[in-house]
Amino acid sequence: MDSNPESTLTISQVADRTGVNPVTLRAWQRRYGLLSPARTPKGHRLYSDEDVAMIGRILRWLDKGVPISKVKPLLSQTETQIDSEDDTLARELMKLIHDLSLKKLGQHVETLLKEYPFYWLIEHVFTPLDTWLDEEQSAISSLQKDMWRSTVIEKCQAAMLANAKRNSKFSCWLVTLTDTEDYQRTMMAMRLNEKGYNVTILREPHSQLGLILEVMREQKIPTLAVMAAHRLDRSQLNQLRQCYAQSDIHIVSQPFICSVHGDELKELKENNPLCI
Repeated sequence: MDSNPESTLTISQVADRTGVNPVTLRAWQRRYGLLSPARTPKGHRLYSDEDVAMIGRILRWLDKGVPISKVKPLLSQTETQIDSEDDTLARELMKLIHDLSLKKLGQHVETLLKEYPFYWLIEHVFTPLDTWLDEEQSAISSLQKDMWRSTVIEKCQAAMLANAKRNSKFSCWLVTLTDTEDYQRTMMAMRLNEKGYNVTILREPHSQLGLILEVMREQKIPTLAVMAAHRLDRSQLNQLRQCYAQSDIHIVSQPFICSVHGDELKELKENNPLCI
């Protein structure tokens, strides 16, 4: 493969372009043989346009619900619709949760965070599991839910720490406008982390967004992310509108706020992407 710097990208550049974490790109190469980038004399990976196109094909198969372990034989095939999603990963985790296998559960979640984009895990694994746990109503199901969420939080925090060096140029404060669970804050932080942000989570609900922006300006923090667990009241919404109206700090919000208050913020949408 041609290793001309003009025709290749570093792993960090590919991660920025495709949204796939470098850890995941390495796992796809080492464990599944899905990529074969060139190497510099010092051993650093160099990705070609063909490699980037291959990552795009891998992501399209993942978006159809295909687990990464089953993608390789499909890459040479036409990308046709599949009849139903493969729920193998969710079922494997369900069994570990059901059996209260905490150690194995942690190992499994850690592996998934390395091998899959986080947005994919939310849609195809975490959301189905959360729905299953929410439907169960018993003492043991409460323990299982607590075990699951504690494991995810722990492993996500470790993953974000591992990405801190790569994301050091893009600092972000995450603020919640209403009472939210640590699990939901972690999900939001991981979404931001996947997009290249080094996230600081402010865990208590905050109503004075203007004050937060002033401190962020002093600290040179370029991005504020906001989230909520339920519909905002008029005062909160007005503060959010004022945040979006200023221009020196970038504001992003979780999909929930966009879906609930999208019409009320519609005049800001053209110049400000509201959601991560």
